[in-house]
Amino acid sequence: MANGAGASITPFFTIWTEPRATIRRIVDTEPTRYVIALAAIGPAINALTSQWSRALANNANLSVLWPLWVVVDVAIQAALGVVLLFALGAVFRWSGSLLGGVASQIEVRAALAWSQVITIVGQTFLLIAVLLGVPLPAPAATPAGMLPQIDPAFYKVMFVEGVLGVWGLVVSLKCLGEVHRFSAWRALAAILIPPFIVIVVTGLIVFAISRLTGHH
Repeated sequence: MANGAGASITPFFTIWTEPRATIRRIVDTEPTRYVIALAAIGPAINALTSQWSRALANNANLSVLWPLWVVVDVAIQAALGVVLLFALGAVFRWSGSLLGGVASQIEVRAALAWSQVITIVGQTFLLIAVLLGVPLPAPAATPAGMLPQIDPAFYKVMFVEGVLGVWGLVVSLKCLGEVHRFSAWRALAAILIPPFIVIVVTGLIVFAISRLTGHH
């Protein structure tokens, strides 16, 4: 039992420094392990942070139904995180295959979900900072023409978030590259292909519409 527990906990640590070896062990043994939970936790924490930050900034006007709305918002964001995981799993399996990748959708979902461990830690750190009283900037509440007042502690929090964000991107590229059995650079190209296609198609549609309307 102890060995089983250790095997379950270990990937949460090794994914930070050995992303390729870690995700390879996961997809070769149990590719669905914790995938749904990891996809849901990040958006849920993000929703909770946003709700709590707004509540601290405007606690005098909180509705008695605010706790219920927090639960609903967290649940919705968690569900959307899972939906997004399946959508991106299909998209990045396809774009990766264009570059010679061999991963299945299940393997791509595992890579995407497990690389979120770093992001989840960053979001948890931000939530703790908010709970400890570090206010998030609220531009909407700032008079027009004036910059929002920002607590100096917020910059320190954002520095940590930035470092974790960069490392999270590196880990995600290495995980996606591993399951597709190609480099992290090719994984970056696989991620950029879908938005590039969307931009090109959108541009062509806008150009076609402008040409058509220009003839009337």
